[in-house]
Amino acid sequence: MRRLARFVLVPVLALIAAAALTAPGANAQSSRYEAEDAVCDGTIDANYSGFSGRGFCNTANRTGAYVQFTVHAGASGTFTLGFKYANGSGAARQANLSVNGAATGSGIAFEPTGAWSGWAVATVAVPVREGANTIRLAAATGAGLANIDYLDVVRAGGSVLPTSLQWSSSGPLIFPKSDATHNIVSVKDPSVVHHDGRYHVFVSVVSANQGYSLAYLSFTDWSQAASAPLHFLDRSAIGGGYKAAPQVFYFAPQQRWYLTYQIGDNVAYSTTTDIADPASWSTPTKFYGSTPQIVLDNKGSGQWLDFWTICDTANCHMYSSDDNGNLYRAQTSLARFPSGFSDPVIAMHDPNHHWLFEGANVYRLAGANEYLLMVEAITAGGRMFRSWTSPSVSGPWTPLADTKEHPFASRSNVSFDGTPWTNDISHGELIRSGIDQTLTVGPCDLRFLYQGKDPSASGPYNLLPWRLGLLTQSDSPC
Repeated sequence: MRRLARFVLVPVLALIAAAALTAPGANAQSSRYEAEDAVCDGTIDANYSGFSGRGFCNTANRTGAYVQFTVHAGASGTFTLGFKYANGSGAARQANLSVNGAATGSGIAFEPTGAWSGWAVATVAVPVREGANTIRLAAATGAGLANIDYLDVVRAGGSVLPTSLQWSSSGPLIFPKSDATHNIVSVKDPSVVHHDGRYHVFVSVVSANQGYSLAYLSFTDWSQAASAPLHFLDRSAIGGGYKAAPQVFYFAPQQRWYLTYQIGDNVAYSTTTDIADPASWSTPTKFYGSTPQIVLDNKGSGQWLDFWTICDTANCHMYSSDDNGNLYRAQTSLARFPSGFSDPVIAMHDPNHHWLFEGANVYRLAGANEYLLMVEAITAGGRMFRSWTSPSVSGPWTPLADTKEHPFASRSNVSFDGTPWTNDISHGELIRSGIDQTLTVGPCDLRFLYQGKDPSASGPYNLLPWRLGLLTQSDSPC
């Protein structure tokens, strides 16, 4: 991925949004409430695309105009609310939120989405009582509310993972390797599966002319990683030109391996039936005909990048980032994959673009009714990962370890044997317990293959000497 070489740190602001596109699967802890079934102080309209159900609530343009949902809770506690909305105006639509008639003290700013057909999800956590709860959004200004499509609700808290994690790191395990036609200075962005007794690792490699391409290596034990040869995938049908940020998984319904990756300003895939044969991958096929309009409207000077696919029992979901504080999610049905991906919605947003930057991963936690979301952030002390959980792969997402004081993985909660070789815990992948499209990981033995670099390294981003190391969780909850 091409990046700016230098970053200016800005103050960390509160995270204001998280994700949903379609109804979560059957799950007692997550529910969807469509706006057309709520009390709408306005009209139920269907004149803009991308909504769920029969339409969306378009409130009157006046202070106090509202939409009101009745939400049911099996027990008192905290709910994470995710309001899917569209705001095609040029300014945020401010709303006041009340629960059972009492103001929560948590207002919501429905930020512009670029168009009335561009959708995002804003989230907030609120206390609820057992039984029926009245959730009301009321416009704080004469502009009225944003258009409201639905409300997703999940019960917050109770993760099988600890909220304060500790890790130990290996030294660098995977290094750049060159040959007569590839002068490689950096190896990064790993994706890994363990299959037939071997680790299969796919990476971005960067050449001395700052060109990106893909490579593959394989070994039976991490002690062999440093000596494993790099196989350059531009020698396969994947071909040359800019390719970066791979993700590999076995799509069981088709009994084929998929490799997805960035290709210019788009995302593409190749397939094979033999993951161990680097020459067997098919020619690239793009998922989209062009960059979706909602990305063009919101990425600013960023790039659409770091695509991540995960499937549940009904749908496949594609997450992506834009280096401008937006996390996107699109989806298609399991039966239609890899075709039919929808236009993305903004699944999560932060006004500090460094604090919700890139490198998103989503996993299913084995043995638990829970999904884990990780997103890379940039701080003055180096790159790190924040995390959230949800009982649905589509969110909304509840913070797990998402602050500098309590990160998912950063220099502050990683120990090294000897002098630390990196201050950055950057783009990587958890070691999965399986190989298929559900991306399942075991919560008792987390390991994370990540990219880091010499803390003294400087120069253009694309020439930084990234290497790969392995984190092992040292405070397992099991």
